[in-house]
Amino acid sequence: MGVVEIGERSFAAVAAGVLALLWARDSRAFCQATTCDEKTETCRMDGACVAEGAPQHWESRCLSFGVQSAGSPLLHISYRVVDDIMRKAFSQWLNADCGGGTHPSFHMWDLGAPFGGISCDNPEFNAIKPNANVVMFRDHDWPYEGEKWMLAQTSTIFDTRTGALLDADIEINSFKQKITTTDVIAADSQDLQAILTHETGHFLGLAHSNEPKATMFHNYQAGDLNYRSLHPDDVKGICAVYPPERAAPMCIAPSPAHGFSRYCGGGDEDGTASVTGCSCSTPATKQVPLLAIAGVAAAALGAVGRRRRRNGRA
Repeated sequence: MGVVEIGERSFAAVAAGVLALLWARDSRAFCQATTCDEKTETCRMDGACVAEGAPQHWESRCLSFGVQSAGSPLLHISYRVVDDIMRKAFSQWLNADCGGGTHPSFHMWDLGAPFGGISCDNPEFNAIKPNANVVMFRDHDWPYEGEKWMLAQTSTIFDTRTGALLDADIEINSFKQKITTTDVIAADSQDLQAILTHETGHFLGLAHSNEPKATMFHNYQAGDLNYRSLHPDDVKGICAVYPPERAAPMCIAPSPAHGFSRYCGGGDEDGTASVTGCSCSTPATKQVPLLAIAGVAAAALGAVGRRRRRNGRA
């Protein structure tokens, strides 16, 4: 069974190195998320950025997402509309110009597209069963006490030792917020593409920027469509986290941790695991269509952390 790719680039890793913020502090406002949570821990700071803990990042160049199949019945936004907007949001980051015609060293696959979306409508991470990185609406409630003002939330799961991201889910607050997909935004409405361009930045490991005009700034002015595209500070950030020359394995097929399932709990409708595998090999291996395989063993994980990132509104 095939999957739908975003873009048509492939990358070759030509140099080794650890992930780091590569830009001088006085030339940037972006921040990379780390394993130290400044909201619950005492973290050493570098200006407004957390400078303690391992930087959060996806280790593979081959990443995936899926949109929940229901879309938002409350706001009359269909799965297909959301899926198209998600592609546009990720494409902003994929196509960022890192200099000399190069781009960030990752590739994105839409694993929900062949099935008409992901069935699971809960943010979750299965420690030994298949997973999906899901984008979903919250039509019936916003379960985060005292945070009704939030537009969306991205929850990430990561290895606390290395910062390697294992899972990311995006929840959109359609219960309390007026969200639209049009190019003309009413004063009391929020632009879905701007929201998702911001949240996909968190998905990729970026924290909030200190640059007010950046897409990754924690607030934005409702109705401003400029936040659909990246500010130069956002470009610097994504190119620092995923430099084009990054030495990282490229999968011949994309897969979340422990394989892919579009159902909650990592199973299929009958409760049986529905697994697809990702074989990682040497850099520059050609990508081929996703193949369904059985019997993928769960990797042994160390300590796992969860982080929620918030997108607010000025």
